[in-house]
Amino acid sequence: MTQQLPASKSLTATLVATALATNAPLTVASETAGADDNTVIITASRFKEKVARLPTSITVVSKEDIERSNTTQLAQLLRNVAGIQLSSASGKTIVSMRGISAEQASNNVLIQVDGRRLNYTDIAAPDLESVLVSDIERIEIIRGAASSLYGDQAVAGVINIITRSGSSKESNANLIVGSFGTLQGNVNLSHELSPEWSMLFSANYLETDNYRDHNEREQQQLALKFNYLTERSDWLFEIGKNDEDLQTPGALVETDLSQPTQSRPEFANDYVDTKQDVLRIFGQETIDANWQYALDINYLDSDIESINSFLNFPTTTINTTDRKQWSIYPRIKGQFITDSGSIEWTSGVDFDHAEYDFSLLGRSNEQVIKSLYSQLLIPISTHTDMELAWRYARVEDDLVDLTVYPQGIKLKNSAHAYDIGFTRHFSEHTKGYLRYSQNYRFAKVDEQAYTPENVFGLEPQTGDSIELGWELLLDDGLVSVSAYQLELDNEIFFDPGATPPSGALFPGANVNGGRSERLGLMLDYEVELNPLLKAGANYHYVDAEVKPYGVAAEKSTVPGVSKHTVNAWFDYQLNSSTNWHFEANYRGDRYQEGDLANSFPKIDSYVLFNSAVNWHWQEFTLGLRIDNLLDEEYIDYAQFNGYYPAAGRYGYVKLSYRF
Repeated sequence: MTQQLPASKSLTATLVATALATNAPLTVASETAGADDNTVIITASRFKEKVARLPTSITVVSKEDIERSNTTQLAQLLRNVAGIQLSSASGKTIVSMRGISAEQASNNVLIQVDGRRLNYTDIAAPDLESVLVSDIERIEIIRGAASSLYGDQAVAGVINIITRSGSSKESNANLIVGSFGTLQGNVNLSHELSPEWSMLFSANYLETDNYRDHNEREQQQLALKFNYLTERSDWLFEIGKNDEDLQTPGALVETDLSQPTQSRPEFANDYVDTKQDVLRIFGQETIDANWQYALDINYLDSDIESINSFLNFPTTTINTTDRKQWSIYPRIKGQFITDSGSIEWTSGVDFDHAEYDFSLLGRSNEQVIKSLYSQLLIPISTHTDMELAWRYARVEDDLVDLTVYPQGIKLKNSAHAYDIGFTRHFSEHTKGYLRYSQNYRFAKVDEQAYTPENVFGLEPQTGDSIELGWELLLDDGLVSVSAYQLELDNEIFFDPGATPPSGALFPGANVNGGRSERLGLMLDYEVELNPLLKAGANYHYVDAEVKPYGVAAEKSTVPGVSKHTVNAWFDYQLNSSTNWHFEANYRGDRYQEGDLANSFPKIDSYVLFNSAVNWHWQEFTLGLRIDNLLDEEYIDYAQFNGYYPAAGRYGYVKLSYRF
């Protein structure tokens, strides 16, 4: 369940109603905003807003959705969102959108926590498991290219996870006991220091054996937030720490799948230990009735120690990966009232600096990205908005690789993107939109360091997308339909058939490939069948093709992408204190990751059923959730005939206390 209905006065229904009323008379907009203005705040323009005027598909997962579904993992929440496909390997989740393969998802889907990028300067996937679900206030998902507003890697969409701020009025504690020896406890303590200042302290401890052998995980997290809030100022100061020890069971071959929980002997010593420190300062100031400015400063220090073996190639070599990433994002917003509505202009500068060291390959990189962007929302009539957006970015890499670039190499590149879109409000309840966008991403350090011989640096990947959508807010539900086309040029990927660089350790190389195209359709429907029963379903179709490239004379299907995905759910209020939540998820078959020739066996389709029951008594909530009710055996991720089985049936009991 990703969106609630008007009767519950939840975030998404209010959001949609307000978006539909953007160009209606001002009195209508204020009525649809609801009693609590905070429920309609989104970050579609990188400022806190009450309305969404962008011509694009936006979904919000609310705090109520999280609580009623009794989820404890971010993957459980995202699995039900239209257009998202999930994969998991060794307990880490990869999020794909718009027909992007899981192998490329970490480079093409931007994931943020409170505006701080989770994506790394190397090809490692964003660490979703570092996000504590009990801290989440809501999740905002923008589908489609957003490079003009968000820059590098926002090719297929943006997922922004909004956590509880220091101004939260509620404290809570949770205890979770579940399958595979899972034990988790966390607490969020909120305290008002003065009328303007408040603080939030959170702590979390988790230990679990996970589904497979040699996949034990232990995690400790601490965070402290201070919030300063007045009528004109909103400032947040945050420090956080995340330590995780994870044993990694590695891939299985086909003959191993009769015992999917096992780990092969060559992975017996493999592990990944992570230590992360986070610092964030965010401020938004209202200058006057027409002007605001905001400032984001983010810092991440991530140190990883690991042993990484391959199928039939065990190793005991300990690798270290050190990342330091910091960013400064100042921006300003102006608003100008006209007879047709408000003109809104947002402009800013993004500065990203990253340092990376990987011991195994003697590889290091210092990357600096500087960007300038601007977005303009113009009411061209009382019922029609136009969006214009543009970004220019430059990247500089100072790269050293012991094998390929032992003396170092400096690489420079640039890219730009722009958007033009139209939103038409046919009535208070009906909205249509059309949008054309350019997108880009820069090559990551792993990709730049392993290119074909005599290729010194990869060009930026570029692309074009067009989306057409329609939304209808019913008295008892919501209907949305959208179709899109995404084309990528100079797509950056690993080609196993490419000539490797001199001194290469394995065949293949990272290349600027030819062209790929994705045609997609999304349908989403939610309804309140009666005051006690809400239900919804969504469907995503995508035809993802790689155009003829290299020696391939014919087009092929993008590996790792399922053509059909279907999700359905219902939530039934059994009585005043108990609700029952039920989900069904279908994902179609797909080719294995990296299989550009489509020559390896496909990964089979699967259907999952998940269910949760929550019982409330005074300040306590007791919840039970069981995932994969029918104990379906399926493959979550596969690459070159190396398989990662997904978890079988598992469940947990969660006891929560609010104070």
